[in-house]
Amino acid sequence: MTPSFADLFLEAMRYEHWLRFYFLEDVEGPENGSPMQASPEREIAVESMDALLAVPADVAARSREEEPELAEILDAMEGQLISMERSRDVIFDWLGEKTGIRPGTAEFEARMNALAGDADFRRSLDFFHGWVQELANNEIDLQGNALPPGAQPDDTVPSFAEWNRAFQFWFGMQKPFELNGMK
Repeated sequence: MTPSFADLFLEAMRYEHWLRFYFLEDVEGPENGSPMQASPEREIAVESMDALLAVPADVAARSREEEPELAEILDAMEGQLISMERSRDVIFDWLGEKTGIRPGTAEFEARMNALAGDADFRRSLDFFHGWVQELANNEIDLQGNALPPGAQPDDTVPSFAEWNRAFQFWFGMQKPFELNGMK
């Protein structure tokens, strides 16, 4: 079965998040040569935050082998300064290549607008962002287990396939909250 526009978008977005989650490195600033975290003032100044995507060669080779269709995203981002706009453009360009619906066209805009109003798409997107935040905050592990406060972060880097399966498992365990069910 051919994946839908929404499925392709979500897969590309999850892949791009995996890349940023594990392989984003701060770029030293020209003003003092220190990493961004060394200065709370610099960290707060969002416009001055620079980060580079640096994927180790062995991880990149494995990803290209396991996810050849997504590797174009890796190739477009590897070694580049990363911003939200850059990530968006790479995902949109990839989506346009895969679907034949080019970013900037009326059809692409119509598809994106339809996704914004699709409850299932929004649920998938929102839950994914929540899951990533819980991982980043070290509140859960990849198996979906809650972690106690102060637990040591797991610094192993899963493949994208492992990371994606972990999300799919966790997502499958979630139950939508129904407002009408409250009395």
